[in-house]
Amino acid sequence: MEYFDLPTSTSSSSSSTASQATGWRGTQHATITLEEGEENVPTPVGTPLDHPNAISISTAFHPSLAVDDCPPDIIIVSSDNVHFYTHRHRLLAASANRMGNLIPSDDAEASATPITVAMPHPSPVVNIILHTMYGQSCVHYLPTLEMVEVALDALALSYGVPIQPSALPNQPIYTLLLSFAPYRPLDAYAVAGKHGLEEAAVAISSHLLAYDLARLPDSVSQKMGALYLKRLFLLHQSRLIALRNILYKPPATHPPTVMCNEVSQQRMLRAWAFAVAQLVWDVLPSASTSALQALLEPVGAAIDCPYCLAALHRRVQEVVYEWSAVKSPDI
Repeated sequence: MEYFDLPTSTSSSSSSTASQATGWRGTQHATITLEEGEENVPTPVGTPLDHPNAISISTAFHPSLAVDDCPPDIIIVSSDNVHFYTHRHRLLAASANRMGNLIPSDDAEASATPITVAMPHPSPVVNIILHTMYGQSCVHYLPTLEMVEVALDALALSYGVPIQPSALPNQPIYTLLLSFAPYRPLDAYAVAGKHGLEEAAVAISSHLLAYDLARLPDSVSQKMGALYLKRLFLLHQSRLIALRNILYKPPATHPPTVMCNEVSQQRMLRAWAFAVAQLVWDVLPSASTSALQALLEPVGAAIDCPYCLAALHRRVQEVVYEWSAVKSPDI
């Protein structure tokens, strides 16, 4: 059970950077009570409190968070009543439209206390939005991909925040989308394609090499758009063509000997061609080098000639090397 020890007033000695905008893994806010004359007691997250003064405060964007030596001056309240203490100058720097005009105009900036604005999103979505605007990663909060998609839509469409810079390698959106690649690669790729996030889509696509594109749902195709759908098909096609070109080259023959003449060597070549024909029919773009080796080495099971066996072994090793050297094109 996590706890949140929150001071009642803003600390002047807080760090001057946004590096404090972090929270516990999977924990986004804490419920506290503020009562006159009562000390702040750490309250377990998730503990129900029947108290009129109970509020939920973000563990990352809290009253003590100072950025550029400035205390919070805007309190953002999510649709589920979680309070996020933020900084006007940081939000305005990230947004081209004053966050959809949620932030008051310059005429209303002079205020002794932070102003409060409401956002029509649940706290997990607001958490992603604010971390992105502050240039911070929120992977450790374990948001769902659906929450990420809603947040990206809101950033791009409602709040005037360009998300492409945050989707470059090792940036917050990039790392967030890639966290879904191992177990939800298709959906993560579709979200990246929807927003034209090139680098993230390329990185995620390597997890889709084993996916059967014939099973691609229409809704996902529409989400990623025609361009990224085409690139996904071309990725699969280019790797299959490369693999076939590698496999179609047979093992080298050797000069006829008493034990193995040209007719005998043709048997090995036919066995290779038969194995390759079966392989290219079923092979996936994600085929591993060990799988190829396991399927090609049995070709020599009925071969007695040591020269033929040596040639077969060399060719299998060449296939393994050449396939491992094939790089996925930039989709």
